[in-house]
Parts: sequence; C-alpha cells; structure tokens
Amino acid sequence: MSSIIIPAAKSLTVTNKFPEKNLNKDRILVGCDGKCKYYSYLFFDISSIPCDVLILKAELVLFKTDNFYDDHNEAFFIRLLGDDFSSYTTYRNHPDDICNIKKEFYPITSKVAVTVDITDIILLWVKNKISNKGIVLYGRTKRIVTSFGSSKSEDEYVIPFIRVNCKKEQEHNKKDATIRQVRVTGTIGAQSKYDSVINLQVTRENGNTDNYYVADEYNNLDDSPLYIDKTYNIAIIPKESNGDQEEIVLYGAYKE
Repeated sequence: MSSIIIPAAKSLTVTNKFPEKNLNKDRILVGCDGKCKYYSYLFFDISSIPCDVLILKAELVLFKTDNFYDDHNEAFFIRLLGDDFSSYTTYRNHPDDICNIKKEFYPITSKVAVTVDITDIILLWVKNKISNKGIVLYGRTKRIVTSFGSSKSEDEYVIPFIRVNCKKEQEHNKKDATIRQVRVTGTIGAQSKYDSVINLQVTRENGNTDNYYVADEYNNLDDSPLYIDKTYNIAIIPKESNGDQEEIVLYGAYKE
C-alpha cells in the first residue's frame, strides 16, 4: 500500500460581509457568527494519482488556526463544486455545487488537525465522473466561525491536503465480478441540466461496506420536460457472496 499527499492548489473565502469581494489570504474562514456567513473553496490537482491503482481510503486534512476546544455539537459540511472559482469569485458571484453528496465533520476540537473521510468523492474524481475537482466548506449554525490554513499559507505545515491510500490494482475478469443493472427513471425540467450519482452500497457478510458509483448528466435543451429511463451496468468487485446486502442511493441536483 502506498500513500499520496495532494496539497490544495487553490483556496478562497467569500462572505456576505463583503459581497462584492473575496478573501484570498493565508487562512480560510468557515461558519456563521449570526450575521456574517463565510464559505470557503478548495481545489485539488489529482493528476498525481496513477490511473492503475485501487483507492483504499482518502481523507481531507484541515489544519486549524483557532478554536482549540471541544464542542461536538458544531457540525460543518463539505459539498462538491460544479464550476471553477477564481480571483473574481465573490459571495454574489459564486460557483454552484452540483449534487447532493454532502460530508459532515466536527472541527471544533482541541486537536490541531481535522480529518474527513472523502473516499467517495475521490472515487468520483479519479473515474472522471465529476470533472471539477473543487469543494466548498460551510457551516449552518449561527454561533461560530472557525479558520484553517489555506493554500497560500507561508507556513507549509498548515496547508490543507488530501491523503490517498492506494495499491496497485489487479486485473479482473468477469468471473471476479457481479454485474448489477440499475434502472433510473424520472423527469428533467425544461431547459435545464441535472447531475445524478448512483451509489450502490454493498454490505459484506463481515460488516464492511463497499461503495460503487456511477455519475451522469442529463441535458434537456427543450422547452418541455424530458423523461428519463436509463439502465446502468455496475461491476461489483470482488463479486458478491451469500449474505452480502445491497442498497442503492440516488443523489442529484440541477446544475443550472
């Protein structure tokens, strides 16, 4: 097993305190103090991940710069970005998130670093199911704003990074896999784009859960609703055994 460290290539904070500006400094701010909201964006270049490896686990590591005490009631969230951000990004001109994959974490702790399991996100990125490699961090409570090191920090020890544990992927043939067909039906609104992600969860007999993902974009350019009826083939490797249980979760959101 090998480990790959991917530092954040870009970072940015936007806030309704300065709706026409952004904060591009050595810290990113996240949360809400009851009046001002702070959202922060991170972008990662994952080209260092080889195409022939099996992703075992991936974690986002954020280094705190304040609030070193324990309050496990303060939940913060991560969502995927559908658009890029730049030095012209502001609170009023911000990128959209593209689907309902949401990660929850609790950063108000006495520890220096906060880790968040984002294995499912990395799998989508590596398979190029979602082209944009950016995320947004935000909080929903109105009690606290906290800060983390940014990609621009002069102290390299507080720059956010993703740690990917992986191993060389072995060749498989069809006898090693269970092919599951998943049918998706629904209606897409007129003149709209809809991003969907199918998450096939397989709980093995030993209690471990394997996740398999398929992402797709439905683009309806017509002035009338578009009916979707599509079947996807998902390869489950290793193949299922007696006692394994499946659960299908469908995420989705309109892109524009």
